[in-house]
Amino acid sequence: MALSGGGARGIAHLGVVKALKEEGLTIVAYSGTSAGAIASAFMANNYSPEEALKVLDKTNLMRLIWPAFSKKGLLSISKTRKIYERYFPEDKFDSSKAELFITASNLQTGKPEVFNSGSLSLALMASCCIPILFDPVRIGDYSYVDGGILNNMPSEILKEHCDYVIGVNVAPILEDYAIKGPKQLIERVSMLAINGNVRSSREYCDLYFEPRELRNYGTFDFKKSREIFEHGYEYAKHHLSLIDKDDILHASIS
Repeated sequence: MALSGGGARGIAHLGVVKALKEEGLTIVAYSGTSAGAIASAFMANNYSPEEALKVLDKTNLMRLIWPAFSKKGLLSISKTRKIYERYFPEDKFDSSKAELFITASNLQTGKPEVFNSGSLSLALMASCCIPILFDPVRIGDYSYVDGGILNNMPSEILKEHCDYVIGVNVAPILEDYAIKGPKQLIERVSMLAINGNVRSSREYCDLYFEPRELRNYGTFDFKKSREIFEHGYEYAKHHLSLIDKDDILHASIS
């Protein structure tokens, strides 16, 4: 299951996973970028969608990763590492109950990079590292920033490990978007950039979800986490009910 980035809208992934599990689907591998990487990590480590939502609300993790603009310039994303290590104490991919892949953008090579081993917390920090706002995350000899820049829904890696691939894009484009200030402008530009590479990733998906109504939520709508979660859940439940179970893994839903 490939989960896209999208800020606060990434919480909808948890609702979608809840709906899929209620349909009896077994998810053996997760891949994710940014907010999708966080959701993937919790799901792959056997947290229930509801448990993951409570952790995100309790720790304010999303707010730390997508902060308001700072007059100090570049921030450090390192403060999130203690939170990751608290909920993933072994801090390694090998401890995941399902296969887990996390993408980040390598600043030196200019290519997307997939992490499947090593420190889980470092991979999550790299995948969520918004350029300009945060100092790049150093892993080995390379520096990394947000994986969504080059691969916002890493579905292709799952083709090597799974019979069927489910993709979820939680950052659809709103055509009549109103830009009211610098915060909205940066959000708009980033959404345009990452949606370009989602189109190519969609080709690897046997089942594709893109809840269009998520356009009504912003990247920074963290106070609406429960509402976003329920929207993801209800959206998936409704559309799955329209598909014959024998065909559930051969449909495109948007």
